[in-house]
Amino acid sequence: MATYSVKLVNHTNASPRLQQAIKSGLQDLFSQVFDQTSDNATVNWGSGSASDSIVIHLVDDIASSYIEQKMPGRTIRGDAGGHTRTSGNVTGSEIYLHMVIGNRRTMSRDDGYAKLAFHEALHNQFPAWSNAQMHGPDGGNGLASSPPQLPMTQENKNLMRRGIAIKNAQLL
Repeated sequence: MATYSVKLVNHTNASPRLQQAIKSGLQDLFSQVFDQTSDNATVNWGSGSASDSIVIHLVDDIASSYIEQKMPGRTIRGDAGGHTRTSGNVTGSEIYLHMVIGNRRTMSRDDGYAKLAFHEALHNQFPAWSNAQMHGPDGGNGLASSPPQLPMTQENKNLMRRGIAIKNAQLL
């Protein structure tokens, strides 16, 4: 039986209520992944550590990108709800408290952040996959789609189980 640690790292002024909603929503999604298996994942807020299976940073917006500060690279798409980048053997994932939709700065609904975090966790666990692979049929639709959609598909569950079982170095 394996227990995987999923760490959320807050770089914003998100309220305790919102943080709890994100944690609880993401925990529910990971509980679905490991339902009827002997493995599980625990989602918590805190500082990322090398022992965490997945680390996802919550930042205010693309302009505040933690990934861009630590792992500069190609421009992040302006309407993204989150982003994952790999540099060397380290993978970094983040989601945005504020997104730009229809040229307007906006926030997601509470459950939207959990869906975005799970979507970025899929990218995190399959860093060699292109967006077309993850967002297309190979990703299994559902939460791998862009934007991520419920319900979670069996392929989403299978991918996460397969990916999380192989340790990737995380951007801390």
